[in-house]
Amino acid sequence: MPSILGNFLRLSAAAFAVATLAASPLSAQQRFDGVTLRVATFGGVWRDIMDKELSPKFAALGGKLEFITGSPQVNFAKLIAARGRPPFDVMEILDAQTGDFAKTDFLLPIDYSKIPNGQYLSDFQKQKMLIASWATQEGICYNVDKYKELGLPAPTTYKDLANPALVGKVMIPDINSGGGLAGFGAMAYAAGGDEKNVAPGVELIKSLKTLKFWAQGDQVVLSFQSGDIVAAVAHTGWCLRTFKQGQPVAAVHPTINAKTTGVSKDGWLGVIKGTPNEAAATWFLNQYVDADYQLTFSIVGGVVPVNTKAIQRMGEDPVFAKMMQLKPEQMAQQLHIDYTKVNIPEWVDQWNRMVVK
Repeated sequence: MPSILGNFLRLSAAAFAVATLAASPLSAQQRFDGVTLRVATFGGVWRDIMDKELSPKFAALGGKLEFITGSPQVNFAKLIAARGRPPFDVMEILDAQTGDFAKTDFLLPIDYSKIPNGQYLSDFQKQKMLIASWATQEGICYNVDKYKELGLPAPTTYKDLANPALVGKVMIPDINSGGGLAGFGAMAYAAGGDEKNVAPGVELIKSLKTLKFWAQGDQVVLSFQSGDIVAAVAHTGWCLRTFKQGQPVAAVHPTINAKTTGVSKDGWLGVIKGTPNEAAATWFLNQYVDADYQLTFSIVGGVVPVNTKAIQRMGEDPVFAKMMQLKPEQMAQQLHIDYTKVNIPEWVDQWNRMVVK
C-alpha cells in the first residue's frame, strides 16, 4: 500500500495524481447556476490544486471558479484600491495580515451553520471574520550526517545554531520572505522577547554570525544540495522537499520556552464585504476545509491541514509523523504569533538595521 509520503513524491513529479472524494451528494446541495466565484489566491501549484479539485465540483452545481492570483499583500492592495467595489469574493489571508484586517471593514462575518466541515476545526480556527485554511510548521531543518561529522548533537533551539562549528553554514529567512516574519518573531520569543519586544531576537540572530539569507524556499533545498549549508530555519514543507531530493535531513521543532515547542504560521480565508455571491463563497469555504481536499492540498503543497480528520490521516505516514507535529498535544504547544500586536514596519526597520551592521 503506497505511503502518504510516496503520494507526496509522486504528486510533485506527476502533477496531482491524488483523487478527490466527493464530500456529499451534489444533488443535495444548493445550486449556483451562472455564478462566477472570484477567488484571490496564490499562483502556481496552490492555484492548480484548487482548479483541479474544486472547480469540477462547483461546475457540477452550475457555477465557475475564477482565480485572481498574487500574493496576499498584493491582493490586499487591490482591495484598498477598489474602494468598496470588491475585486474578488474570497481571499487568502496570511496571519501577518490579521492586524491590517482588524483595522478595516473589508470582511463579512462567516456563517458557520453553513460550514459543516467547520466541526473538524479547533475553536481558535473559527474566527468571526476568518476561517483557518492551512498552516506551516516553522522550525529548523538540518543535515543529520553533517552534524554527525561535526560531532554536534541535533539542534533543539535556535540558539544551538550559534555553535562555532556552524559559522557560515546556517541559512535563515529574510524578513521579506514567506517565512521571514514567523522566523523573526519566533526567535524573538525564544530569546525572551515577544511581539512588542524583538530586540532579544535581534541579538540572537547576531550571535549566529555570517548568516546566509533565503528569499524563496527553494533556495533552502538548493543550498542543502550544494553543501553550502548544514542547517536552515524553514518550515517542514521545505525540509520534506529537501528529503525528497535525497538529502539526509531532519526537521526540528525548536523549544521556545518551558511551555511552548514549535511554531505555527497560519493561513486564513475571508469573504469580502459587498460580494454578490456570499452563498457561493460560503460553499467554497466549506469545501476548502473538507478532510479529503485538505489532505490532498497539504500533501502536494507541503503544508499542514487544519481539519483534524486530515491531520490524523497524514500522521499515519511515518515520515510525515516524524517531520511534523501532528498530535493534538504537540499542536497545542505551538507558538502562534499574534500579529494584531505587531508593528510590522518597526520589525522590518529593526531587521534592516541589524543586516546593514
